Amino acid sequence: MKKFYASSGTIVVLDERTLLIEPNMPGPICGLPKDEAGKTTWSFYSFPLASITVPLTLIDEGIIGEDLVFTSQDAQTAYKPGDLGDTTMVVVVGMPGKEFHAVMYDREKLTQLGPGPHNASAYGQTPDEVEAFGLTFSDRTAARAFVSALKDAVHLAKAQALDSRPATGDLRASAAHGRP
Repeated sequence: MKKFYASSGTIVVLDERTLLIEPNMPGPICGLPKDEAGKTTWSFYSFPLASITVPLTLIDEGIIGEDLVFTSQDAQTAYKPGDLGDTTMVVVVGMPGKEFHAVMYDREKLTQLGPGPHNASAYGQTPDEVEAFGLTFSDRTAARAFVSALKDAVHLAKAQALDSRPATGDLRASAAHGRP
């Protein structure tokens, strides 16, 4: 996963079931065209993530999505039906009721900073809890490989979590027969 995401940011393995993802900042504004009754409408997405902590067992691997999106400022005027986006947006969703810990930044503050080292308050970092997050890839092949590797990692983490649970059924059966 680290290799496939390298051009978009960094991934730190915190433990065998948890990743820390740090996208390059600022992330692009992603435009997604839709055809509605013969007319093109646009939805825009921005993911101002400084970092996000991702316990792999909280990911709903059945809802990881990919879309080709446009990141150029003139996308709405230059777009012609059938054009393909220049960036792949991958959306990762948590299991129902679960959230990921994120550190967000203020996009406006970040874009107005000059060169030099800055602290977190200079670009408005704030903690947040999110149900889903998006990552962007300029290389579609890398995005697909990342999604495949992420799904594999989620399956492995969930299998390990199941294997490490105590055998509660055995404890209940023992207790029912008066054994500790």
